[in-house]
Amino acid sequence: MPILIALCLLFSSCGIENYLFLPPVPAGDIHLELNSRAEIALPDFDMSEYYYFSHFTIYYRIYISDSAESGDIQLSQTNLGRINSSLASHYAALSPYTNNDTTNVSAAIASQFNTLKYYTLHLENADIDDILGAGALGARLTLDFAQTPGRQPTLNMNGQEYPLYRSTGDGNFNPRPNRFFLNDTELNSSENAGGDTVNSLINNDVANKTISASLPRYTYVNMYILAAGSDDNYVALYSRPTHIGIFRLPDTN
Repeated sequence: MPILIALCLLFSSCGIENYLFLPPVPAGDIHLELNSRAEIALPDFDMSEYYYFSHFTIYYRIYISDSAESGDIQLSQTNLGRINSSLASHYAALSPYTNNDTTNVSAAIASQFNTLKYYTLHLENADIDDILGAGALGARLTLDFAQTPGRQPTLNMNGQEYPLYRSTGDGNFNPRPNRFFLNDTELNSSENAGGDTVNSLINNDVANKTISASLPRYTYVNMYILAAGSDDNYVALYSRPTHIGIFRLPDTN
């Protein structure tokens, strides 16, 4: 009988399912500088064990605001609500998935990001899935949102710098005025904020905020990073998401 039990466990023939798991990026390995820069030490796990890993992926959403945050952004609901009430709501909705005790989140987190209209980050003139593939294991990644007017925010890794690119939702919406992460009148326009209006064909990655015409308009981006891969049936797998930070977009000019 003990031999049969051992064989049963060995070959998982007793209905015990083998859940594939991808390690998350440790929150302690993300270091923020005010609301304009993040340095991320990517994990260096064993590919012979996590053979189903393919790349790291970053989800983002942009929020219109009339609040000029100059330093570290405190993650209280009151502070986030001052920036944008949708930001506070979305951060709260995603917080359970970033819990350290959460492991099997693959299907749920992809659905939640989709529901909240978070999109995957892109790069100009480079495939981000290749840049953040197996070669990125153990590397140091920098996201730079330096508050220099007209300077495009960038991703820097291994000495290479890539301008960040917004999503098009696989061609389902048209980011205006362009795909750069720069605060522009077309980006912070309530009329173009397709994420919360019927006009989902334009800036569907932007959450609106009702602001008096006399007040200035800013934009912020909220970001999460996950390890991604797929199982033997090509079903997408994700690690628990890790919150990177909230960054203020530099002005166009």
